[in-house]
Amino acid sequence: MDRMEFRRGNPQEEPPKRIAKKDYRRRWKTLAIGAAVVLLVVACAALWDSTAFDGLRRSVIYAQAKKDENGCALLYNYAAQKDQRCTYLNGSLILTSQHHVTILSESGQEIYHTDVKFHKAAVTDNGTLAAVYDIGGREVYLLNTKGLVRKLETDGEILDCSLNGRGDLVVTAGKKGYKAAVSVYDSKGALRFEFKSSDRFLMTAAVQEDGNQIAVVTMGEAEGSFASTVVLYRMDSTEPQANCQLPGGAVYDIRVVGSNYCAVAEDGLFFVGKDGEQKAFFDFEDTYLRRCSLRGDGYAAVVLGRYKSGGETQLVTVSDHGELIGRVDMGGEVLAVDAAGKYVAVLRSDALTIYDKKLNICAQLDDVSFAKEVLMREDGSALLVGAESASLYLP
Repeated sequence: MDRMEFRRGNPQEEPPKRIAKKDYRRRWKTLAIGAAVVLLVVACAALWDSTAFDGLRRSVIYAQAKKDENGCALLYNYAAQKDQRCTYLNGSLILTSQHHVTILSESGQEIYHTDVKFHKAAVTDNGTLAAVYDIGGREVYLLNTKGLVRKLETDGEILDCSLNGRGDLVVTAGKKGYKAAVSVYDSKGALRFEFKSSDRFLMTAAVQEDGNQIAVVTMGEAEGSFASTVVLYRMDSTEPQANCQLPGGAVYDIRVVGSNYCAVAEDGLFFVGKDGEQKAFFDFEDTYLRRCSLRGDGYAAVVLGRYKSGGETQLVTVSDHGELIGRVDMGGEVLAVDAAGKYVAVLRSDALTIYDKKLNICAQLDDVSFAKEVLMREDGSALLVGAESASLYLP
């Protein structure tokens, strides 16, 4: 019978290592946390792009605001002025007329006031800075929420002004010895670019958001008739970089919309790229241009009518590639339209309606008989401006 031998272990030797068991519970916990983070990010992105998020934000920001039964907070009171124009900057209302330029704070206090002698007051803004000027005059007032930033004196009669997001001011003006001139000033008031035209009229201009390129609308004779052309310049040269001739009638305005320039003409919207190529054209077909706002986030909002005045109207939104986003019949005269962010406000004599850019109704206010103008805001609220007061509608 074989004998089995056993050996005693050596206490000096290292004991055998145990094989660690996999901690599945910890792994599942890590995966669950990762999935929750991903879902939270997706949910936040969806809310950020929805009107529900804006409504929640308004309820927090304006929790202390005293509102009437319609959801309007009366913020501003002022004396009625003839041909008054206004804009809204982060809670401050800027008013301009033939005789005054005034800034009112959200509490209704006067921040800035000066007397002017304007023939036809106009105002444009970029959200943080406003340019108040006299069409046919020579003065431009640059204002922010605290007051006057600077005053600019031009040596020609002003035709148009515009601002880009970084504060570059574009001034198109008549100039002695030339058909017109366009000048660009930086945020500190220094002249960045100037071009004088001897053979073609300069109508309006816009600078890209990065400040590296300017698009100028010119009008001159081509093949026996007047034609508009979009001419592009780099800011460091007065030699044309590219040009795009637009068929049809006069161009009223040009601004940067999304990735392209948008030129508003009598018969449609022309979309021109930074390379000077016409990317798209949105045809108004058998309708007439009534009103237009190019302040939307990558789209234009246009009011069209079957007749030049009166009659039925319709609202359309158009992408920066010339594609129709939404269309809705208005059924009557539109007093004002304004776009901001993803919202469009339409003011009629009997109601204010706020749409998203697809023209789904977000809010409506029926009692607006006092209002003459509406200023849409990116958070979904809208400022209703009357002859002697302005109210902030908070849906």
